[in-house]
Amino acid sequence: MPLLRARDVVKSFAGHRVLDGVSLEVSEAEVVGIVGPNGAGKTTLIRVLLGLLRRDSGIVELMGRDPFRDPRARRGVGVVFERPVMPAGLTVVEFLEYAASILGVPAGRVDWAIRASGLERHEHKFFNQLSAGLKQRAALAHALLAKPRLVVADEPTSNLDPVERVRILDTISGLARGEGVAFLLTSHVLHEIVRVADRVVILYSGRVVASGSIDEVSSMIGRIVRIRTPIPDRLAEHLRASGFKAEVRGLSVIVRLGEGGAGGLLRTLADIVDHVQVYDIDFVEAGLEEVLGRVGEAA
Repeated sequence: MPLLRARDVVKSFAGHRVLDGVSLEVSEAEVVGIVGPNGAGKTTLIRVLLGLLRRDSGIVELMGRDPFRDPRARRGVGVVFERPVMPAGLTVVEFLEYAASILGVPAGRVDWAIRASGLERHEHKFFNQLSAGLKQRAALAHALLAKPRLVVADEPTSNLDPVERVRILDTISGLARGEGVAFLLTSHVLHEIVRVADRVVILYSGRVVASGSIDEVSSMIGRIVRIRTPIPDRLAEHLRASGFKAEVRGLSVIVRLGEGGAGGLLRTLADIVDHVQVYDIDFVEAGLEEVLGRVGEAA
C-alpha cells in the first residue's frame, strides 16, 4: 500500500477551482516531485494531502487513513514548510530537545537528526542567527525527529542560494537512499526536482498535465502540441471526435499525440480547416521546464 494516495482531488475557493481532479501516489523510500509555476495549486495540494484543508471531493489516504478525519494519519509524517519558524529564545539543539520530549523519542535521536540534516557546528546557534539554508536544515531536522516514513516538503529550496539548493537536495537524496525515508517535494524549478526525484507530477492550473518517471514524462512531453485558434472549444471538439486528447487552454488547444503522431494530427487539421481557423501550431520538443512555460502561455 502506498504511504500516500490521492485520487481525483478537487478543491475550490469562492467558486474558483484550485485543484481539479489531482491524483498521485508516494511509496516507501520514493522521492516524488510536484512541479508547477506559482499559482499552480502546489501548496493547496500539500495542505489537502496533510488533512490541514478540507477537500471538496476525491480520496486522500495518508498512512492508510483519511488525514482530514483522522489525525493519526499524520503519525510517521514529517513536514517542512517553505518559510520555517522556530522560537527565537532557543538554540537549535534546545528546540529539538524540547520537541523530542514532546514526541517521546530518545534524546539520541536529536543528535542523529542534526547529523542527518547537516547541522553540525550550527546546533548551538539561535534560529535568527542561521542563514536561510541552515534554517531549512533545522526544519528538516525537526521533521526527522519522529522517525518519519514520509517527509512532505513545500518548496524546500525556495529563497536559497545555488550552492545551498544543491546541498539541501543532496541531503534529501541521501536520506531517501540511505535511510529509506520517502519524500514528497514541491518546486517551480524543474531541474532541481529532476536531480532527486524518482517520479514527477507536473501541475498546472490545478490539473496534472503529466506524471511518471523522468523518462516517461519527458517522452510524454515530447508529444505535446499547442494550437492557437479563435474558437478553441470547437477545435477541441473536432479533435476529440477524431480520437485525439485535446484540452482547451485560453485561446489555445493542447493536444497529446497518440499513435497517429504529428502526421495524423496535421491530416485532421487539414480536413477541418474550412470549419476552424488556426493561427499557428507549436510542436513542443523541449525539456520539462520549457513545456511548463509553454503550457502557461496557452492559458
